[in-house]
Amino acid sequence: MHKIFTNSGWLLADKLARLFIGLITMAMIARHIGPEAFGIWNYALALTAIVGSLAILGLDKVVVKEVVSHPERENGIIASTLVIRFGAGLLAFLVCTAVVYFTKHDSPVYLYCTLITGLTIILQSFDVFDYFYQAKNEVQRVIIPKVVLFTLFCIIKIVFIYLDSDLLVFLWLSFAELLLTYLIILFNYLRKSNRHLITAVSLTEIRYLLLHSWPLMFTGVLIVLYLKSDQLLLDTFSTAVQVGEYAAAARISELWYALPTVIATALLPGLITKKKASLDAYIQAMERWLRLSFWTSTMIALAMSFFAAPVIQVLYGIQYPKSGIILSIHIWANIPVFLCTALMQYQLIEGSYKTNLYASVAGLVVNILINILLIPSLGGIGAAIATVVSYMAVCTSLVVLDKTGRLVLLMQKMLYPAEAVADVRYMFDAFKIFADNFLSVIREKYLTK
Repeated sequence: MHKIFTNSGWLLADKLARLFIGLITMAMIARHIGPEAFGIWNYALALTAIVGSLAILGLDKVVVKEVVSHPERENGIIASTLVIRFGAGLLAFLVCTAVVYFTKHDSPVYLYCTLITGLTIILQSFDVFDYFYQAKNEVQRVIIPKVVLFTLFCIIKIVFIYLDSDLLVFLWLSFAELLLTYLIILFNYLRKSNRHLITAVSLTEIRYLLLHSWPLMFTGVLIVLYLKSDQLLLDTFSTAVQVGEYAAAARISELWYALPTVIATALLPGLITKKKASLDAYIQAMERWLRLSFWTSTMIALAMSFFAAPVIQVLYGIQYPKSGIILSIHIWANIPVFLCTALMQYQLIEGSYKTNLYASVAGLVVNILINILLIPSLGGIGAAIATVVSYMAVCTSLVVLDKTGRLVLLMQKMLYPAEAVADVRYMFDAFKIFADNFLSVIREKYLTK
């Protein structure tokens, strides 16, 4: 539990920086460039996210699992994954450029946005070091440079807002931030004398990783598709302005997705180990995770629905009039998102990669159908409804397709509020133990100076 809190604490620091500093900075940029330019930028982000998810190839989860299970192979795993990711990233960049060139050739702004944001797909090949440090419960080695540079570049972007800079300046600043961040992370990784990249690449590892990751690759693509396809469909059936209004609301709602992501990342290595040691303890941990996910996400949805309009008004001003109602609907997707994160990790640990794939297909089909039906008449509101319903479809599919038969019972138990209160007490007690241990270490170091 100590390692989980330490690991998740660093991850939470990164997500909180993006939640507060990043949201405020992006809201200021959105006000400055207006909803149309903001919509075009988010179209480019959505397209590169969808195509770029192919470049991940499902390796994010597989690499963590393999490094935890086979530490003796870690050099070969990391080096081989980097080669795979870089090649896939370059191909994804070319695909994004070609799509926009042939579909938006009469609008150079779309092309410029996609070219610059597309370069980040190649840079994200270096996320392989994130996977390595997650497996080692040492995520602070990537989180510290990420948070520091993210905060620094937020300040720089605010300065350029006051200098009345245009959209392309903010695009290049975002690219520069990622470039510097990954260079620092790469340097820190290579400082260890026993770590190699080029000489550690193995064709055997490449084949093994691709063989085990392909179901997760399609799952990852499908998740991003129904996360971002609404913005592409809005741009197709509506206007860039409505894309901007929808993106403004979705950014606030989707920032809450960071919480289950942080928890899942921190818990995965421990759950893999726990299952080997005790099946009962593993099931109990999953039950507690699902229950806390359900009640936490429900409270977030209720609070954000009530405050949606004033939050949008404060952050974005009067230029985004429909974003408030969109946010009040879109935020309810948090409940199935929180649950799906836990359920998909469960299926991953159980080795049921295809279950995640089939559930994601169901969610995508539902998302696209409802978007096509509702966007022409309701615009961003229809896209928000589609998002909520599609995540519910994924959640339901994960439970129905579960081969172990445990998830139906676990989903029933998550509804008990009394058990949720007990879970909160358990987590609070565990956090107290972690805090006491942490303070003891600090005092020891201080006294021995």
